[in-house]
Amino acid sequence: MNKRISGVILLAASAAAVTFAPLTAAPAVAAAPFKAPVVTFEGTGPGTVTATLTNPNERGQCWAEAGVGPENNHVFFGEGKLESLAQPGQTIKTTLTGLEPGTKITARGGCADTSPAGGYELSETVTVAVPANKPATGSFGS
Repeated sequence: MNKRISGVILLAASAAAVTFAPLTAAPAVAAAPFKAPVVTFEGTGPGTVTATLTNPNERGQCWAEAGVGPENNHVFFGEGKLESLAQPGQTIKTTLTGLEPGTKITARGGCADTSPAGGYELSETVTVAVPANKPATGSFGS
């Protein structure tokens, strides 16, 4: 009988150890570091500047913005349209039009992290020359 009781006690003790063993979760995979966009700006026509914008991240959206005029008014390239936002891994071209020809603007890109961690990263601010009106060429009449 002692052998039976010992076997039952051993079985119960083993079951308790399994039942009350602490649960462990799989290690969390760290998200890739969030980065500022890769962005270049170019005067592409009279009063027009074009941004080429790449979102180097696996999450979030990126945009291009500028400071315009003597008050450095803040405006977005692409007039704030959804097409002017670079999605993860995407490269887009977006323009800012109606600028004063022959002036300069400041411009930069930004990326917003749309994960629960949130936050944003900005590129360096650069100065961009807005192309002046093209001079007339040729002549009319005699």
